[in-house]
Amino acid sequence: MTGEDSPADDPPQSSAQAELRASHSDRDRVVELLRVAAGDDRLTPAELDERLEVALSARTYSELAVLTTDLPAGPGPAGPALPRTR
Repeated sequence: MTGEDSPADDPPQSSAQAELRASHSDRDRVVELLRVAAGDDRLTPAELDERLEVALSARTYSELAVLTTDLPAGPGPAGPALPRTR
């Protein structure tokens, strides 16, 4: 599945894409992102446990995407929110 988009890389844009079935590697990428976020003190141990349980049983991209929407894409400090340009 090399080269395919996944929830950890880029959330699906349409509802049809969001309901595509997630693979083991998709779930593994989200699990790793959650573990890094916990290591960066972005998630409490209880939040990590809760999200890992959901990630490991997720069937679709949309189920995985909600687990990481409030987390930055990578480790390190998140930058300040930038205003949207129109």
